[in-house]
Amino acid sequence: MLKIVAVAIICAFVLIYLKSVNSEFFSVATVGAGVIIVALGMEYLTDTLSFFNNLVNATGINTAYFSAILKITAIAYIVEFGAGIIEDLGLKNIADKLVFIGKLAIIIAAMPVITAVFELLSGLLK
Repeated sequence: MLKIVAVAIICAFVLIYLKSVNSEFFSVATVGAGVIIVALGMEYLTDTLSFFNNLVNATGINTAYFSAILKITAIAYIVEFGAGIIEDLGLKNIADKLVFIGKLAIIIAAMPVITAVFELLSGLLK
C-alpha cells in the first residue's frame, strides 16, 4: 500500500507541475495517473475476490447471487472511477450522467437478488 500512496503523491506533483507548464497534456496525464494507480491496486482486488469466493464455497450460498453482488460492486467502483476522472477534467455534467446510468445498471444487475428476496418473502407468507 505504501508503494501505491507514493506513486499517487508523485503523480500529483507531476500533474500540478504539468498543469502550470503545459495544460494540453494535463488531461491525458490525469487519466494515465489514474490508470497506473488502479493497476497497482489490482493485487488487492484479486485477494478480495479469492477470499469471497472461498467464503461462498464454504457456506453453500448460490453462486448466482454472489455473482450479482460482485457485478453490482464492480459497476459502482468503475462508474465512480470514471465519473471522478471526468469531473477532474471539468465535465461535471457528463460525470453526473454517467453516475445516473451507473445507478440504472446497478438496478438491472440487482434484479436476480431482488427476485430471490421477493420469492423468499412470498414463501414465508404462505
